[in-house]
Amino acid sequence: MEIGKRSKITRGSKVLIKGKARFGANTFITARGGQIFFGGNFSGSQDVIYNCDIGGTLSFGDYCLVGPRCIFRTTNHNFSSLETPIRLQGHIAQNIMIGDDVWFGANSIVLPGVTIGNHVVIGAGSVVTTDIPDYSVAVGNPAKVIKNRTGN
Repeated sequence: MEIGKRSKITRGSKVLIKGKARFGANTFITARGGQIFFGGNFSGSQDVIYNCDIGGTLSFGDYCLVGPRCIFRTTNHNFSSLETPIRLQGHIAQNIMIGDDVWFGANSIVLPGVTIGNHVVIGAGSVVTTDIPDYSVAVGNPAKVIKNRTGN
């Protein structure tokens, strides 16, 4: 594993790295309440946040590429009660599952409960809120599939 300057894996985090992995400078990895799996030949750029601190699983397949300033977070605030301040309502954890050979452009955000298939491209600045099928190119906020990499 190669980890850049000023990067941090929070003590007590459950992180499993399969084979070679590279993380750029200012990377923040935390999974004290959940767990993170990085597939083989993983490459993450600088200023990326991988957060499963409250719960859930974040799983990357093999040969994934993550551009700078991306965010992966397996929890969201609960806001179901109108009588209780959101800050006091706790969190809801959901898994994020990412297939093999996925490329995330700079500033992408992946929200809880999302599954991203194999061989997918997520365009820069995209916010992924729903599942993305295999061989897709998805862009935007929220991310939408704009084409299939197989030409179909």
